[in-house]
Amino acid sequence: MYFQGPSIERFLDLMHLKYLSVVILLFFLVPPSYGAEGQVTSLPADPAVQEFVRLVNAKRRSVGCPELKWDGRVAAIATARSADMVSRSFFSHTNPDGKSPFERLQESNVAYSAAAENIALGPTTGQEAYDTWMRSPEHRKNMLDCRFTRHGVGRVGDRWTHVLFRP
Repeated sequence: MYFQGPSIERFLDLMHLKYLSVVILLFFLVPPSYGAEGQVTSLPADPAVQEFVRLVNAKRRSVGCPELKWDGRVAAIATARSADMVSRSFFSHTNPDGKSPFERLQESNVAYSAAAENIALGPTTGQEAYDTWMRSPEHRKNMLDCRFTRHGVGRVGDRWTHVLFRP
């Protein structure tokens, strides 16, 4: 197809309106919540991730820790992390380029005073991810560390990433 002059401009205007309409629709369907520093966050859309978040926060409450607040920025980092593990067929805290979880947070301009990353391979439900991490002493320690106040979870296929941090 060949576009010339005003036709391509009109096409781009329509595409812009299409995407803007989707963003506006999503804004009203999934209203944002606001974190302590005014950071716009949203709740997880994936029901398996919602289940995991519910379970980890219930456990944290039972041991006297505050609930982890959902951070949409960090959830996007965690989801990209899980997608990277799937697309490049690896499973490690350090990616094939040698980047650590902490470098990924810094590159995304997430300021933290403490941070941790849990990864899992295999769970298909939030309960399975929760159980997998609770059986691991190091992962359990991360999830029940009262220093952490925020988190984000990403799941792509059977790869899970849970990033916890304190601003």
